[in-house]
Amino acid sequence: MVSRDGIVKTVVDIGSGRIKAIIGELSSNGETLKVLKYADGPSRGMVKGEVVDSEALSNSIQDVLNKLRAATNEPIKSISIGITGEKIKSRTVNIEFVLSEEKEIDNSDIQQLIKKAEDKVFSGGEQILKTEIYNIRVDNSGIVKNPIGVLGEKLQGDVHLVYTNEGTISKLVSTVNRIDVDVEKIVLNPYASAKSTLDEEDMRMGVALVDIGEGTTDIILYKNEKLIYVESIPLGGRHFKTDIMYFYKIDDEEQAQEILDKYRNGDIEEDNTIHCNDSDKPIPVADLEKIISARLKEIIEFTNNTIQKSGFIGYLGKGLVLTGGVIGDKLINVDELLDMINQKTGYVARRVLPPNDFSGLGTIDPSMATVIGLFYEVMEEEDKRLKTGSYTHQEIEVKNERRIQPQEEDISHIIEDEFHEETEEEDKKGFMSKAKEWFSHFI
Repeated sequence: MVSRDGIVKTVVDIGSGRIKAIIGELSSNGETLKVLKYADGPSRGMVKGEVVDSEALSNSIQDVLNKLRAATNEPIKSISIGITGEKIKSRTVNIEFVLSEEKEIDNSDIQQLIKKAEDKVFSGGEQILKTEIYNIRVDNSGIVKNPIGVLGEKLQGDVHLVYTNEGTISKLVSTVNRIDVDVEKIVLNPYASAKSTLDEEDMRMGVALVDIGEGTTDIILYKNEKLIYVESIPLGGRHFKTDIMYFYKIDDEEQAQEILDKYRNGDIEEDNTIHCNDSDKPIPVADLEKIISARLKEIIEFTNNTIQKSGFIGYLGKGLVLTGGVIGDKLINVDELLDMINQKTGYVARRVLPPNDFSGLGTIDPSMATVIGLFYEVMEEEDKRLKTGSYTHQEIEVKNERRIQPQEEDISHIIEDEFHEETEEEDKKGFMSKAKEWFSHFI
């Protein structure tokens, strides 16, 4: 093992098609962040964001981690991972909390507000993934930017909860534990993708990020720098292949993959068909394009319905942003897709890449948005710990079968941007401004 004086962390994006991982180091003074190694590999046992074969998936994760170990000589005994899937739910409720007596509002009162929201929404067996609070009022006041220290006897606010069932998280964690590795932190995948692709203006003016992956499509909405809605469906790039198998009665998945690969590479016959080596029946390119277009239209319809369901239709000043593996796939005419989205939703849509701030990542493509966002999130937490002595509150309780990780109980991150009085000059800057300044030290 190489001797290092910094903090070394590993993050893993466990996708339905590929597993992507980054191991990186934050210097002991928090001033320098670098990627030590990026690695990826095929994913087996994960379908549409759900674990269907724990053994196969754990072996796939192990293969990628072994690449990192071989390149860095780091043992990698714990990792942080992302989570997605259609079982993720998103709901906002208005909560009123009456204090026992008139007093100055403190963090414990905010925690009580969140607890009342959970009691109202949850029926049992749910696990929080992310929490936001906005539109806080004390007594009958208008919206209060910073309720901490305000004298009152009643607290009211909109509490947004993103959650899933405990079984989903438990199965994912136990899959990692099979290879003698602990899970340190679990991060919501679309939140990670947003972290690596959206800027402060996007989040302030309102934006919908659509991450189209191999097995799932995730949508996350922001307004006034707050997460306002999240949804995921089991629909992605894999369905192009299954559609071909269905329409052309192909039983062999590799044969369907060969057809798609030939289309990607422009291996098309003069009669505008694609010939597969295992079949004498040519596939008309026009038919293949119709199949792909039909699936994309389904994703667009889901996107439009999600925006309407959120209640923020007409409020997304920065429109729609697209990322994910499908957006970088040569199967897709991205310009046509963006135009289709504009016609359907009325919003301007654009494609984004995560920034290439690290020399160790190589060529960046849209499929890396989540893993880069995971790396940002985890290392930003480590930077906060170095500066403040504690982590931001870990909302997802991780129970490893090998050993239970200690959990922090501080909920300050929920209110830090909107509520905390900041005394240092650095804290007076907006969140994204501080993040960009910190990211400028990347190697």
